[in-house]
Amino acid sequence: MLDDEVWRLEKIGKDGAFHKKLQSNGVNTVQDFLKLSVVDPQRLRGILGLGMSEKMWEVTLKHARTCVLGSKQYIFQRNNHMIRLNSICQVVRAIIDGQECPTRELSTIMNRSYLETLVRDAYANWSSLQELDENLNENCLTNTSDRAIDVGYELSSGQAGYSDWVINSTYIMLIENAINYNISESSSDGELTPSTSSFLNGNGRR
Repeated sequence: MLDDEVWRLEKIGKDGAFHKKLQSNGVNTVQDFLKLSVVDPQRLRGILGLGMSEKMWEVTLKHARTCVLGSKQYIFQRNNHMIRLNSICQVVRAIIDGQECPTRELSTIMNRSYLETLVRDAYANWSSLQELDENLNENCLTNTSDRAIDVGYELSSGQAGYSDWVINSTYIMLIENAINYNISESSSDGELTPSTSSFLNGNGRR
């Protein structure tokens, strides 16, 4: 579960070196681990240090990604901008300058860069974000007449200063001014290197 202590992840070990390093950097739960893996995977990898091999890192990250994310979502607003995030800081909706960004526009360099900045700021101010009703999901699934929009994103920064948004199979259901979500499972286990950020939303199992 997201609120499990981080040492429960494979290769971490209770009261071991990795556990202590994570704790000293404010990574106390599986949720903390996953949020940092989304927002700044290089920092997370650096915290664990050279003592954790690449193979161990991949095992730990893959285990963390099987955690059930739940249906809680969070709103971060700045001026005329708003992003809606899932429980591990992945974007599920974005409104820039008062306008909802179509999926195709989120892949542009300008929006990609600005969204990344908003996500990092949301992460830094996580405790002050507005939490949405986690039960909204269930209210929309029986209504098939509403509009569905793909807005899953993965930010893959394979080289410095460059990243690609990849559309994932996530759907926003719009019903009577309430925005509800049907989140499908991500299949992005292939990108497990420390240079990968996953600004996509998905479900896991733990």
